[in-house]
Amino acid sequence: MRGTRVVWSAIVLMSALSSAGAAQSAGGDGARFAQSPQYPLLPRALEIELALSAAPKHLRDDATVWVLDKSGYAIARKGSNAFTCVVSRRAGDLFPVCWDAEGTRSLLPLDVEDAQLRLSGKSGAAIEAIVTERFKSGQYHAPSRAGIAYMLSPMRYRIDEHGGVTRTTSNPHLMFYGPNLTDTDIGGGRGAFVFMNRVGPDGMIIVPIGQKERDAIVSDAQSLIAQVEQAIGYQPSR
Repeated sequence: MRGTRVVWSAIVLMSALSSAGAAQSAGGDGARFAQSPQYPLLPRALEIELALSAAPKHLRDDATVWVLDKSGYAIARKGSNAFTCVVSRRAGDLFPVCWDAEGTRSLLPLDVEDAQLRLSGKSGAAIEAIVTERFKSGQYHAPSRAGIAYMLSPMRYRIDEHGGVTRTTSNPHLMFYGPNLTDTDIGGGRGAFVFMNRVGPDGMIIVPIGQKERDAIVSDAQSLIAQVEQAIGYQPSR
């Protein structure tokens, strides 16, 4: 119970900093995200549904949800379980993810603050350098215990700085925290049963789900996929 209170206190603090930082960074012009082709704003209900699609169904009703509005990320719904779902947009890579309590505490701030840094005009390269420095300084923390993040949605898109949208490969999967581990450490590799998404304090052990489960998820998500792709302007190649 104490851990839940600590995580919720961190969420409230992030929300306050997000709102204050956005107002300051935008210089009173909170519409800058609405004008950014790389950060399309989705209808609120659609963004909530997309964020929740990352989680297994039994967690969705009670999860906390963050959404991006014209001033940055903010809490759209406070949940009662330990999970927090969000549509990440870091560096134009748009995908839903649902963090457990440890991921909410240690890794959700990267999504929230990435948005604020972009709102203030920072480039992708500058943000990567800031993230690296914040991990070194202790402002950001690698996960301190084992835990899980869900990426069960079949949707993932790459949006360039001109607003061009590409559908990227999205195999629904589970992610387990693996700070600074390599594929050699876990016996992994692309195409294997497990692999590392990256090496670093925010590294994840990726475990794809089975084909049967994936097919069921894709089938269930067809209506949502159509709505999201219309909202972000995705045009499939013919």
